[in-house]
Amino acid sequence: MYKYGKLPHYPHMMPADVAIWERFIDAFPGAYDACQYDVKVGTVPGFVEGAEHTHEQAQAPLYLRKIDVVAYKAEQIDIIELKPNASMSSIGQVNGYRILFVRDFNPPVKPKAIVITDRYDFDTAHAAAEQDVVMVQV
Repeated sequence: MYKYGKLPHYPHMMPADVAIWERFIDAFPGAYDACQYDVKVGTVPGFVEGAEHTHEQAQAPLYLRKIDVVAYKAEQIDIIELKPNASMSSIGQVNGYRILFVRDFNPPVKPKAIVITDRYDFDTAHAAAEQDVVMVQV
């Protein structure tokens, strides 16, 4: 868990995602209290989970999905994906991550799904609104 704000490094975040995230932090300095990065959700395939060899078992985390940011503000939890040029697939991804997060962590409240991006089109915005996904452009 990290205090919300700029960090010298964000776990497993690519440079384009860092740029978007830091613009968001600058634009919304009080948006959150704390964040987790690279949060693993999902299920490891049986052929890896039941592997007898240590090197195969060590690969298990590679099969999990990774949420860019899980952000917290009081009782609110947000599942955040950072996407340069967000598209329809971004909506499905963040919705899927929200579902897996709820299943895997059983949070006390239903998280919001948010895509933070540098750009998106009208149709993506419409589809996001219909699916209860918040789009934020920074």
